[in-house]
Amino acid sequence: MKTEAIEQYRAALRSGQRYYQNAVGHGKYPYPQVLENVCPEYMSAARQELGILEIPMDSIVGTLADGRKAAFAGNFMPLLPDNTEFSAKWIALCNAHLGTTGITDPISCFEYLGRFYVQEGHKRVSVLHSYGAPTITGKVTRIIPTWSENPAVVAYYEFLEFYKRSGVYVLQFTHPGCIAKIEKLMGFEKGHVWTDEEKSEFMSMFWVMREACTKEMLSHVQDQSLSEVVLSAMELYPYDQLAKLGISDMRKRLAPLIPDLQFVSDEEPSEPTVSTEPAIPEKNLVSRIFDGISRSTLNIAFIHVNQPETSVWTRGHDEGRKYLEEVLGDQISVKTYIVGEESAEKLMERAVTQDGAQLLIATAPTLLGAARQTAALHPGLKVLVCALSVPYVGVRTYYSRIYEAKFISGAIAGAMCGKHPIGYIARYPILGVPASINAFALGVRMTNPNAKIQLQWSCLDGDPYKQLLQTGARIISGHPIAVASPGNVSLSWSTSLMLNDGRMMPLASDVWNWGRTYEQMVRSVLAGAWDTTVPRGTSVSYWWGMSSGVINIELANTLPDGVRQLANILKDGLTRNTVHPFQGTITDQEGNIRVDPETNLTPEDLMQMNWLCENVEGRIPTMDELLPMSRETTELLALPQKETAPVEKRPAFSVSLAL
Repeated sequence: MKTEAIEQYRAALRSGQRYYQNAVGHGKYPYPQVLENVCPEYMSAARQELGILEIPMDSIVGTLADGRKAAFAGNFMPLLPDNTEFSAKWIALCNAHLGTTGITDPISCFEYLGRFYVQEGHKRVSVLHSYGAPTITGKVTRIIPTWSENPAVVAYYEFLEFYKRSGVYVLQFTHPGCIAKIEKLMGFEKGHVWTDEEKSEFMSMFWVMREACTKEMLSHVQDQSLSEVVLSAMELYPYDQLAKLGISDMRKRLAPLIPDLQFVSDEEPSEPTVSTEPAIPEKNLVSRIFDGISRSTLNIAFIHVNQPETSVWTRGHDEGRKYLEEVLGDQISVKTYIVGEESAEKLMERAVTQDGAQLLIATAPTLLGAARQTAALHPGLKVLVCALSVPYVGVRTYYSRIYEAKFISGAIAGAMCGKHPIGYIARYPILGVPASINAFALGVRMTNPNAKIQLQWSCLDGDPYKQLLQTGARIISGHPIAVASPGNVSLSWSTSLMLNDGRMMPLASDVWNWGRTYEQMVRSVLAGAWDTTVPRGTSVSYWWGMSSGVINIELANTLPDGVRQLANILKDGLTRNTVHPFQGTITDQEGNIRVDPETNLTPEDLMQMNWLCENVEGRIPTMDELLPMSRETTELLALPQKETAPVEKRPAFSVSLAL
């Protein structure tokens, strides 16, 4: 047994030396973290004695004092030679572990922000860790940090409340909201107190996932904890399915997650690649074969949430499908699926395995989860989801720069409103929507600097249209939006003027041309450009506008000639990329200058915009204010909560001349 213990020490020593050398080679700290350095005020901070607990071994990251660190690498494997007093004590402990009694004495440690720092028992941690023990018994003193807005501190306070309800210690996050997501994915209401059975089921799944996560997997996501892997897996697969998996099946489910986890764990995480213009190379046979399109016909599956007959949104995409079939003919084979009694996951699986779909197009953001799961199970499948800039490597998202048409609609509304306020109805407070509201407001400002936009939301309780009329608005803009079909434009005017007799006179309509979007995307696939126009392993979002022919604006016959001429000038400028709505000095509702003449907003700035222009009256609603039917989409494409920094604060007074 002593021989085995000696060999175990030598193996642990090699592991410690590899960790040390790798850390030094990458410019990282090679030893266990020291609590005195991580939390200098630990002696005076609030403390809580937790008693004896089973401590997750993966959460032990350091030591209390600086003097004990040099004997161990950061993974708690030994660094001292095997002929030292230290090694002799380590080997003796190893003998005890291999014997009948085992290591029974609990260690003493401090817990700070969910991580543990050993006070007594370093070698016990090292021995058990070398054998892959998932936990160790320890007497724990918790150090509670002073409350602050630091994301890690906020997340830790969330954990403290979660621990009271669940008794689960293994989940630790550095960003707020993650634990709430996990509980929601488990089907729990806010504040739910876990039963022993619920805790047992979750912990069983957690340990299976820990065993399934190979060192090779986690080496790709060094900065991600097992908790992040758990959350990512639960976002992709239903919890009740994960809870039933064994180690082998769990490993198969986790493997497709690695690209997304690696994408967000890079030391300098890159933004998703945003394609603002189509890029279609010449057709290349080698690229087609490499890209998996070796058959003469590309099989495409369109997945809709609703029937085209009952949903304007779905009808627009279905018109796009008809246009696609008309222009590409026998180069493609298209089949349409409607989510109904059969779940989206099962429907997509059937489209791929039974009907041979090579390209899957999901036309609603709520299908993102099912699309990710399908893409994970079928690595060669090409998947597109109609959503704005969602950073997942396994699927690609697409949308259109509808704010360009909104800018023209705003200019028309400003020219036609007189002294009345202008009403605007927004649908969801999600990515890209504030940019559309603000583009409309900037169009209004261009033709009527004194006009105000009264903002209402259709995702809130009440009738926004009636509310706007009651406040004096005579021009109302917003959704619905027209859709282009193969032979014509199906108009549903999105901007109208109320006449004195109460009739609504159409002014303009923003037009989605999904057919042009699909044509250009599919031509790109047929040309073998899926992975040649963007790097492999990159999160891609297609966000095309008027210059690509995927967005247009239809002008009503009743529009005055001068206003029509202005609208056409703006349309031509947007198409040629010579007119940009977000230029000049733009100020928000609080008086902050958000854009100055030197600022060039990136696509990411526009997508993630979470502020409103100064001539907008109204606000962005919070999640708890939304109607239940609106929450799923809003959660999927939620606006960033962190306030983006303004360029500068507007001076206390200013003088402007409207010429």
